[in-house]
Amino acid sequence: MQHSRMFTRQELDRYFASYVGMEGGNPRAAVWICDRSPAWSEPIVAPLNPQLAPPAWDAVYRQQHRQDMARWFGHQCVARIMAAARAEALGVRLGDNDWEHYYWSHLYSPAGAEFRLSLFPLPAHVDGRTTWSKAFRGQPELIPQKRYVTLCRQGERFRFIARTCERWRPKVVICLSHRHTDEYLEAFSLEGIAGEEHALRPADQARRLHLFTRGETTWIICPAIGGSAGMTSQVQLDAFGKFIGARLAASDFKHCLELEAQQAPARPERQPERYAVPPVEVAGHDLGHRIRPGLGWSEPATTGKFESYA
Repeated sequence: MQHSRMFTRQELDRYFASYVGMEGGNPRAAVWICDRSPAWSEPIVAPLNPQLAPPAWDAVYRQQHRQDMARWFGHQCVARIMAAARAEALGVRLGDNDWEHYYWSHLYSPAGAEFRLSLFPLPAHVDGRTTWSKAFRGQPELIPQKRYVTLCRQGERFRFIARTCERWRPKVVICLSHRHTDEYLEAFSLEGIAGEEHALRPADQARRLHLFTRGETTWIICPAIGGSAGMTSQVQLDAFGKFIGARLAASDFKHCLELEAQQAPARPERQPERYAVPPVEVAGHDLGHRIRPGLGWSEPATTGKFESYA
C-alpha cells in the first residue's frame, strides 16, 4: 500500500485527535455507541488534516449509499436497539417494522438521537487479506500495530475522546464487546469507579452488562453485535433497547417526532433481502462496521467546511 510520504509521530498524533475513523451522527445526542475500531478509514495521505466536525448520515449520504445500506446488517441491529429505546422513552408500543423506518430515516443523522464513535481511528484489519505491516509499510510510527495502539492510548486520541464526552455529556454510552473493557475504562477515564453488573434476561439466553456511572452519564459495556456470545436475536436487541430507553426521555427523540410528519427518504426500488439480525453465515463477524465505498486507502478524501465540534 502506497503512502504519499512518511509521517512523524506528532503529525499522526494531531491527526488522530479528531473525528477521523468515526461513523458520526450527533455528538449532542443522549446516546453514544462506541466500538474499538472502524472497518473503514480515511486514506493516510498528505496533508493530514484532523477532522474537526463529526460525519453523519445526512440526506445526501443516504441518497448516495441507499443501495449499500440494505446490506449493512450491523447498523440495522443498532437501529433495532434504538427503535426499541425510542418506544420505551415515548411510552408507546414497539411495532414490528419500527426498526426499519428508524434505520432509513433517523440512524446517525446530524440532529439524531445517537452518535457512533471508535476508540481507534484505523481498522484493526485492513481488508481481511493485507497484513498490518504491509498496509502501513513506510510508516514506522504505525509499525508494529502495538506501537500505533500505544500512540492512541498515551497520545491525544484518547484525550480527545475524553474531552469530547466531557463537553457533550451523553446520558448513555454503549461500549460494544467486553473484550475491550480495559480500553473503554482508560479512554473515558473510568478507572477506580465501582461498576455494577446487570443480567439482561429476555426470552432467550441472558447477556451480561457492566454499568459505570459518573455524574449524569452511564457507560454500559455490553456484548458485541453478532457472534455466538454476542447479541444476535431480535428478542435480545429489543430487550437491550428497552433497557437503554428506560434511561432516556421523550425529548431525546424530538427530532424523530418532527420528521414523522415529513415524507420518509426514498428507498431503493429494488432492495436485497434485509434481515433484522445477521444470517448465520455472517453472524461470527464484527457486524458493527462496513467498508465505506469510495474511500480507497490510496485516494485523498474530499472534505467540506464544517463547524468545529472539538
